[in-house]
Amino acid sequence: MLQKKWLIISCGDADGVGYELVLKILSSSHNPFIGYFNPIIIGNFNWLKYIAYKYNLTFFPFKVNTEILQSFQLLDLSKNHCLVIDILPEIKNSEVKKFIGKISFFSLEKMCEVVNFFLRNNLEFFVLTMPISKSKICKFYKNFKGHTEYFADKFNISKNKISMLMKGKDKEGNIYRVLLLTRHVPLVDVSKNLNSKDIFFQVNNVVNFINKYEEKKVKKIFFCNLNPHSGEEGKIGKEEKTIILDGIRLLKKHLSIEIIFPLQASDAFNYAKRNTNSLIVATYHDQAMVPLKLLCGYNIVNITVGLPFIRVSPGHGTASDVALKNKVDVSGVILCLETLFEFSKKL
Repeated sequence: MLQKKWLIISCGDADGVGYELVLKILSSSHNPFIGYFNPIIIGNFNWLKYIAYKYNLTFFPFKVNTEILQSFQLLDLSKNHCLVIDILPEIKNSEVKKFIGKISFFSLEKMCEVVNFFLRNNLEFFVLTMPISKSKICKFYKNFKGHTEYFADKFNISKNKISMLMKGKDKEGNIYRVLLLTRHVPLVDVSKNLNSKDIFFQVNNVVNFINKYEEKKVKKIFFCNLNPHSGEEGKIGKEEKTIILDGIRLLKKHLSIEIIFPLQASDAFNYAKRNTNSLIVATYHDQAMVPLKLLCGYNIVNITVGLPFIRVSPGHGTASDVALKNKVDVSGVILCLETLFEFSKKL
């Protein structure tokens, strides 16, 4: 049996579904993969207790801090047990909604402190982040642009050296792996954020990651166009014939993988369904996420590639409209743990 890996989890926004998801995955009845990890939960402890009581969820926490984590290094936590680092304990449940962004941001700050501790001590671990609202965090930290950029900044990684890999599973069990060449930028600025060297690095980075950690290696790359009809020979856009094609030429010099380009996103996803050993490369956020969510619903995991650790997150938002209504969809976070379990076999 594999030795348990540490799993550091931030609970995300308290007015979203993150806290409920965290508590539900602690139960093996909701998630058979949780037994392969020792969870460290980072969030507001009183709110965790409230959610557990509301849904009658089994919850056996041990409150700790980073100073005493040293004594827990060899601990093997039993079912439903976890370590909890309390964030802003002075906030009462009646006040939580006033401080959503502050709790979320300080949870991430504390997570980075814990991650640094694990890195210094050469411990094997993964990071799982629950969804947050950027606008709420920006009330306390104006420059916050999202998890991916935040972690890149905290661990001194250039933002163009970080890759966003999305992985979705449809109802038939088909897996789609999609690289987003650009992330959270306005559509009008997408072409300004594309260059051949970054395209080469991003694709090469993700292919190497997949081939290292996943059973199904990349044998085909389906590369999406940027402009309608692939620019119609430059009449309505030249990026396909210049920036993207130059990037693909660089890739072909270094990767012995078939690259099919240019493709409409619809064709790329159709081909990927029939070719499970493939990677879709999308030029911008919604080119990837719209078809992925139509095909896979919430059964999507967001994987950050390029950090000194592996970080995953369910591929959906805070879902505050269904929070505290017992309607949360756990499929995304279960896919997160299923993916980490697969990765753990290669560490």
